[in-house]
Amino acid sequence: MKTLFKTNISAAIGGTIMTVVLFSPSALAQSPAFDLLEEGRDAYLDYNFDEAARLYAAAAKKAKKGDAEFSEEHSRYVDQLDRARNFLNRVERLEILDSIAVPKRDFLKAYRLPPSSGSLSDANGLPARFDKEGVESVFTSENGEYKIWAAPDSIGRLHLLESTKLSDGKWTLPTEVDDALSEEGDAAYPFMMADGVTLYYADNGDNSIGGYDIMVATRESTDGEFLQPQNLGMPYNSPYDDYMLAIDELTGVGWWATDRNLLDDMVTIYLFKVNDLRSNYDPDMDDLIDYARLSEISLTWEEDTDREALLREVKSIDPNARSRKADFHFPMDGGKVYTTYDDFKSASARKLMAGYVEEEKALAETEKKLTAKRKQYHAHPDKSLAREIAEMELSLEKKREALRRALSDIYRAERNR
Repeated sequence: MKTLFKTNISAAIGGTIMTVVLFSPSALAQSPAFDLLEEGRDAYLDYNFDEAARLYAAAAKKAKKGDAEFSEEHSRYVDQLDRARNFLNRVERLEILDSIAVPKRDFLKAYRLPPSSGSLSDANGLPARFDKEGVESVFTSENGEYKIWAAPDSIGRLHLLESTKLSDGKWTLPTEVDDALSEEGDAAYPFMMADGVTLYYADNGDNSIGGYDIMVATRESTDGEFLQPQNLGMPYNSPYDDYMLAIDELTGVGWWATDRNLLDDMVTIYLFKVNDLRSNYDPDMDDLIDYARLSEISLTWEEDTDREALLREVKSIDPNARSRKADFHFPMDGGKVYTTYDDFKSASARKLMAGYVEEEKALAETEKKLTAKRKQYHAHPDKSLAREIAEMELSLEKKREALRRALSDIYRAERNR
């Protein structure tokens, strides 16, 4: 999570806590334009969007011509303000069941998810041979055979990586999830729904209103590519960091973490009732800001919700309980996810699925062999080896296309039973 302009370092000297404030080079040489810009930023952080707009405009008038640093910062702030104002016109009606403050260093421990929702862990949730440097959270699927996490590249930018467990118990080499998800920023804190296609994650790139924002993206079942990610808007997101949204479909309760309440080394985790359909507040409400920023969670409470019963149910969840072994995750219509052959009503679809699983395993083995060949070529380049690699790549692409067609055949067989 990134801070703007200054960092506080506290040290004990002679029994007294001394705080040293270190400013960035730009802050040391701030002009009246930068002062106004930061005043506008303070107003923005307080959800006073009209005042922020006025101060940003005044700052632009004070700025020196050709000041690229000011122009870049001003443009970023104005873009975030425009997005926030847009989100304010469609604040989701969301019932917050509870909020808890926990230490930021181990906030993942506060999430109580049943095994059917998968699990969240720190870097220790990765296979031993994987690089854990810079990894804060790891999502593992219900069957323990899929992992997704964020890791830094050579310049420190966070990207989402994923890996699957093969039939021999080994994990595939981490592959980068669609780079478009990061939107020129850091992508982190992923959570994959049980359907295997709906991904929630946090991003601080071009569509953020400040810090990390929670995003959702849907993966195409035919080719594995993600559609354009969507910002969840308010009240999930704020001018501060908002991240690690997770949903328990059994209880209908969701979770996310936020820094918006400025609790030093603590974060706030909101528990909310998941909506079946999105409904927004009237944008002309006088107190809309209070709902957008979640000033008082009791404002969101609905009369017909037994919050105490829901919270007791959440408290009773045992995240370490053993769940049913899943043979695969095959999303069907209406949000259903097939995990065993018995879920299929069509005998033909069941047979096709068995063939698909075997072909998928064969594909994974071929990919392993191709990886070994590439390493061999990198160490000792050879023309014949290069031709072999090219032929394997072509063969793999044909197999992937065959698998995509097989998926369509399975869908048709099950729907037309």
